[in-house]
Amino acid sequence: MRLLGPWPGRVRLVLGGQAVSLFGDGLAVVAVPLLALGLTDSAIVTGLATASATIGSLIVAIPAGLIVDRVDPWRVLIVADVLRTLVFGALFGLAVAGLLTAAWLVTFIVAAGAAQAGFETALTVVVRNMVPDKDLVRANAVVEFAAQSAFVLGPGTAAVLTAAGGLHVVLLANTLTFLVSLATLVSAREIIGVARSTARSTWSHAIADLKQAARYLLSIRPLVLLTALQMVVNFGLAVERLLVFYASHSLHSSPAQIGLVVSGGGLGGMLGVVTAIGSARRFGSITTVAGGVVAAAIATIAMSFANSFHMLWIANVMFVWAVVLASVVNRALRQELTRPDMLGRTTGLARLLFRSVDPLGVVVLGALTTAAGGDARPAFMAGGVLALLAVSGAWFAGLREFGSPRGGPGRR
Repeated sequence: MRLLGPWPGRVRLVLGGQAVSLFGDGLAVVAVPLLALGLTDSAIVTGLATASATIGSLIVAIPAGLIVDRVDPWRVLIVADVLRTLVFGALFGLAVAGLLTAAWLVTFIVAAGAAQAGFETALTVVVRNMVPDKDLVRANAVVEFAAQSAFVLGPGTAAVLTAAGGLHVVLLANTLTFLVSLATLVSAREIIGVARSTARSTWSHAIADLKQAARYLLSIRPLVLLTALQMVVNFGLAVERLLVFYASHSLHSSPAQIGLVVSGGGLGGMLGVVTAIGSARRFGSITTVAGGVVAAAIATIAMSFANSFHMLWIANVMFVWAVVLASVVNRALRQELTRPDMLGRTTGLARLLFRSVDPLGVVVLGALTTAAGGDARPAFMAGGVLALLAVSGAWFAGLREFGSPRGGPGRR
């Protein structure tokens, strides 16, 4: 399927720059938990190191939304990329000097997550303004396809770089990818800069703006149901943060095998992107999101029965396919249903709500793993069952009323 639409060259340049920086994220997705495992042998610490970016995003979720609705989003993108470049450059320096500790690792990844939250919020607004409504699913699919491709190519590249020079080389490579993203953003200045004429003129209105965003979000019932669903699902599926720990401790997989498991998820994600557009058009956006959650829950339960890295690979392919399928369509729904002048604040608030439960889920499910003697299987089973119960409850609580075979919720 042809993902790129008939967009101007500089729109493609912006999306291409994000593809490069996302490749860096694909490198880090294996390097960070392996660094944590090398520094400490704890399931909770390893899971928290992996989820640290989410913790950072929670800290700035609301401020990021308020800022993006007030200022030129191009400036937000630039500042975020500069900060992420500095963070991974600092991690590289500490690793080379032999000064890296688990505390430093978590701290810097939290900072990177905070910068990433600002970047993602601004990018949501930029995508909404760069392409017409009919292309929103496709544009989000392009970004997500790049992310999932990175999870295919990144772990293998990280393994090669680690073998050649150590994990710190992976950190350096990730730093360089943010510099590439920064260069593309600078060159595409005029198409990214969007005047925020509807924003409040002074910062003293921040609380009022936040209340307005909350009232606006609550006025759109499909988004209320989807946000509540995503909060419960994110808690249960946070167990996926323990995937590297599970593969290493329970299945005794090698770093190369762990990289294959993670990259398999990338393959599933690419499939999820490709099927998202057709699924939304055929079954409706709401039905596609709900079906994706069901499939992800089943895959998580299947992980609890894995007795080899091959089985874990298959389950992870299915898991990421389902998560990406649901995420791409859900993101486009939020962009379509939200007024442009409210998109930054509403996105920040929604992300604060459904991402806040992610680190909590890591702690709870990590503690369950520790109580089971380091066996992550009960945690994966519990997470999958909880997600199934959540989507069933949301569907019969009213989500099914908003299905539309034309790809949207019918704007009811």
